Amino acid sequence: MKSGLFCNFAAMALFFRPAALLLSGATALPLSAASALPMNVADARGKKPSGVVVEAGDAGPDGWRRLTISRAKKGSVIVWPFDGLAANPDGPEPVSVVVIERGDEKALAHPQIAADIATGVVLGLESPEAAASRTGFEAGTLKAAFDGLAKTKDDSALGVGLLWAKRPADAVDPLGRALRDRERQLTRVPSDIYAAAMLDGKALLDAGKYDDAAVAYLKALKLRPSDPLARKMRAEALTKAGKEDAARE
Repeated sequence: MKSGLFCNFAAMALFFRPAALLLSGATALPLSAASALPMNVADARGKKPSGVVVEAGDAGPDGWRRLTISRAKKGSVIVWPFDGLAANPDGPEPVSVVVIERGDEKALAHPQIAADIATGVVLGLESPEAAASRTGFEAGTLKAAFDGLAKTKDDSALGVGLLWAKRPADAVDPLGRALRDRERQLTRVPSDIYAAAMLDGKALLDAGKYDDAAVAYLKALKLRPSDPLARKMRAEALTKAGKEDAARE
């Protein structure tokens, strides 16, 4: 993920993309009245995308803002945060935002980019075909990139790949480590922790570890109290754990 640390590309493997995507020219954008959110916008190579401006909308009830591309020379799409929502971090580092050109297959050479796109798919928020349409890829090309994630060494990308491969029990450990890494960052970034908690909860739930899944979903829910997906999934985990009363709370 992305605490804003500026280190060597080969040495980085932070969630949800390596901090390599916070490198070089990808400096934090100045705040504006429309943004009011510190952002570090980068492309698949970790560089500031030329001519691209990302803005954050007004804060919702939980303080989260919708990110949009207000200017771009070419067709571009935000792939991280995976659902286009971000909230203010609790430290000095900016929120990492990753933008790629639609249909740029070179971007998929970076496993974390494929994992970013796959996150919404494995969480059941969109189909692979919808993700392909949104990002400008052929569905087959995108699915092949997802297939390759199960061979990567980065915990977050590996975990997403294992969920995509229907191997939740194998995804539990790497996604658990990814979540702990995000929670231990000096600057805690809500958009990174929320995604990590939801993915960890998904792996635990599908692996039959219902109590642990409920704990993971609670972490996501604390960041987004109004989030219907986190609430629904936590209730499902509690129900399967035999805690129907708690599920109704």
